[in-house]
Amino acid sequence: MKRQLLAMTLLLLVIGLALPVFAGPAQEDPDLPEILAQKVAKLPQDKLKTTVFVEPSPNGLKVAGTGSVLAAIILKAGGVLPTDLGALEWVEVNGAAFRKLNPSVVVIRTKDKEALGKLFKGGGYRNAPAIKNGDVFDFPDGLVDQAKDYQTYFAAWLAGTLYPNEFAKVENLVRPQEVLAAKPLKLDMPYVESAAIVDSRLLDFVHRTLLIRFKRPMDIISTNSGALKEIESVGNSFSPSSTWPIYHLLGYEGPKTTIYDVLKLDKAKASIMGTGADLNNLVVTTRKYKDLAVTTLITAGVEGNAIRAGSDVGAYFEPGTINIIVLTNRHLSPGAMANAIIYVTEAKTAALWEMDIRSVQTGLENPATGTGTDTVIVVSGEGKSVNYSGGHTKIGQLIAEAVKAGVTEAILKQNGKTKRRTVKARLAERCLYYPELASILTNPRYQGFVELAFSLSDAYRFEQAVDLTAFESLALTVASEIAGKPVLKLDPENNPESKGSKIPPPLSIALRALMAGQKSQ
Repeated sequence: MKRQLLAMTLLLLVIGLALPVFAGPAQEDPDLPEILAQKVAKLPQDKLKTTVFVEPSPNGLKVAGTGSVLAAIILKAGGVLPTDLGALEWVEVNGAAFRKLNPSVVVIRTKDKEALGKLFKGGGYRNAPAIKNGDVFDFPDGLVDQAKDYQTYFAAWLAGTLYPNEFAKVENLVRPQEVLAAKPLKLDMPYVESAAIVDSRLLDFVHRTLLIRFKRPMDIISTNSGALKEIESVGNSFSPSSTWPIYHLLGYEGPKTTIYDVLKLDKAKASIMGTGADLNNLVVTTRKYKDLAVTTLITAGVEGNAIRAGSDVGAYFEPGTINIIVLTNRHLSPGAMANAIIYVTEAKTAALWEMDIRSVQTGLENPATGTGTDTVIVVSGEGKSVNYSGGHTKIGQLIAEAVKAGVTEAILKQNGKTKRRTVKARLAERCLYYPELASILTNPRYQGFVELAFSLSDAYRFEQAVDLTAFESLALTVASEIAGKPVLKLDPENNPESKGSKIPPPLSIALRALMAGQKSQ
């Protein structure tokens, strides 16, 4: 199971869309139901996989029964349900009953991965084929919550996960691989011949690519490919979730070659980034000063991929989650292009910190500095030459302002996150869930108290704040106010740290104060 979970986790990290909050596809392909049905019909009957969706229960495990939406999605994806699965929406099973279901694939929620991983190590669960073979896949919680509204989308994702080998075969395609449509995009740079968002069908699923063509070959620098000369086009290509397992199987060059072929691009003269952030959520920002102009084109997805440099573990690399293209009306020297990457990165990190985007690995402790798969392309434009583009230059300032604004807006469009999102959402991003505090956290005063704890926790983490005595006194005051009578100490049994988490002391103090106040009412 560790092997399969690691592979799926790395795949989701590459794409950056393992979303705890899922807003559905930006634009669902109207042909997707028919295409999926045709692809599933081509699957060899002897390769169909018995699949179950499971969640933890107070007594161990529950399985989505045949009366559930999740079971219907499994069938749409070409999965097979166990013959003796109950007809209820959820069926409670112990280890022996689960083993009798004989599942070859188990699907879980992302948030349940740790708890179920422990459960599968013991009892009778570990002897089920799916557990023994490591065929356990996790899906974003929000996608599961909205499964009823996005059944076909979820089913396509699951089908690609269950049968990547079959879906990767050219002979199993049911639609031509071709360009479907192009939506022009106006870019006010003299060397840009055209720009468009191009929809194309690859591997039977709609992809969306930002494609910028130049009037003449240009020099660029890319964090994917290094310094390149005589480049005729650059871009950023979105692959839908149904293709991620297939591309993971094919490796980097496979999908890259297909995209270039369908778009009729010369691989030696083009540089296209990859992303799981929908190009419908592209943000274009422009900053000008006198006759100097900078334009950035940005997509960003942070909920499955955000990390903190220097603190989190790196295990894999592929292109892009926060993808940034920088165009200027100045000719940039090689050093200026490289220097621009530094300032782009600093501006991106500033945006993430101001939004309190958390690391997906160590979110309790660490704000994110970027994602694990960010990519930048800087184009050396035309006009006067620029040899330096750092923070003390006007062009550096414009680049940073455009990037910071663009990243902030792109995260809003892709992930629905703003600086002023709720305390409940920010707790969930730290994997902290306190339903008993739901009512009290609707009070702006206590929201502000927890927000203060968020900021103080980061300061404490980085040793910018050391003595918490004053904050502890404030916490007792808040607890007393909620209780309507003096609260002299915080109950240790309400300490979230006792659950084995690494919750920062300031946040622990704040949450304990709210719980102590409620308990003493």
